[in-house]
Amino acid sequence: MADVIELKDLLDEKYDHIPTVWHDKVVDPEGDNSHPGVKFTAKRGNNLETGIDKAHDRLNNIVDYIGESDRMQKNLRFEFLLLKASVTSGLTSNIFVDNFEALDGITLAAGAHDQGLQRIYLP
Repeated sequence: MADVIELKDLLDEKYDHIPTVWHDKVVDPEGDNSHPGVKFTAKRGNNLETGIDKAHDRLNNIVDYIGESDRMQKNLRFEFLLLKASVTSGLTSNIFVDNFEALDGITLAAGAHDQGLQRIYLP
């Protein structure tokens, strides 16, 4: 999994892009409104490519942040509901919480693990 992206870093990650104002070449026979137009150069093309690359990086970071936030929100909601159920039933000690996001280090002797729903089904 990628490094965790902090909201502050995501908000600070702003880029300035100075767009080129493109003009077509205009040849006026009278010469009054003639201008040479803006030439497409490697430097201007690279400026476009750099802007596109930075925009994609930023979008990817936002997608990663939202995905991580969603996972953390699900985990917190699960823990809250478990603790709420424990307290309302009078069980207030020896509570173990695991979201079973992965079964690393756990040997499941019976039942099934649904990684998509993050659930373990016991027989």
